[in-house]
Amino acid sequence: MSLETLILYIIAAFVVILIPGPLSLFMVANTVRHGILKSYPAFLGGTLASSLYLIISASGVGVLITTSPRLYLTLKILGAAYLVYLGIMTIRVATKKSPANLIQVDQSIAPSFRSLFKKAFLLGASNPKDMIFFIAFLPQFISPTSNLVQQTTIIVSTWIMVDIICKLLYGLMGKSIRPFLNTPKTMSVFDTTTGSLYITAGVVAALVA
Repeated sequence: MSLETLILYIIAAFVVILIPGPLSLFMVANTVRHGILKSYPAFLGGTLASSLYLIISASGVGVLITTSPRLYLTLKILGAAYLVYLGIMTIRVATKKSPANLIQVDQSIAPSFRSLFKKAFLLGASNPKDMIFFIAFLPQFISPTSNLVQQTTIIVSTWIMVDIICKLLYGLMGKSIRPFLNTPKTMSVFDTTTGSLYITAGVVAALVA
C-alpha cells in the first residue's frame, strides 16, 4: 500500500467511525456513568467487533453471508432485537435505582470488565450492514497486484488505532457533559433517553432494508 493510499484510508476511516451510531452512544453513556478509565472494556469490545467484521470482509467470507438473504435477515433481526433489549434494560436501570443513591452507586462501583466488553462487542457485531459496508469500502484501498496478507494487516491495524482514537473522543465527549448530570433526576433522564434511542435504533434497523 502506497503512502498516499494509506493517508486516504486513514482519513476515510476517521470519517466513517466518527459518524454517530448505537456504539458511539454506548461509549458516551458509559463514560458519563463510570468515567473513561473504567469504561475501557467497552472500547476494546467495540473495536474487536468492527475489526472482526473487517477481517471477515477482507477474506471474502462476508460475501458468502451477504449473498444469502435468509442468513442476512436472521442476523439483522437478531441485531435489532439486541438493540431493543439493551434499550429496555437501560430504561429499567434508570427507573429502579432510588434517587438517594443513584449518583453514589455510579461513581463508586467499577463496572464489570466482562459485562462492558460483552455489551460493546455484541452491539458492534449486531449490525450485519457493517460487513456490507466493508465489502464495498475495502476494494478502494486494496491492490490486486500486491500482497493481500500484508495489505490486510495494514488495513486492520490502522483501523484499530483509528477506532480506539475515535472512541476516546466520544469518551471525552461523555466526560465533558458529565458535570451537567450531577443529580439523580438528570442522570435518570439521561439513561431513559439513552434507552429510548437504543430501542428506536433497533426498530429502524429491523424495518429498513
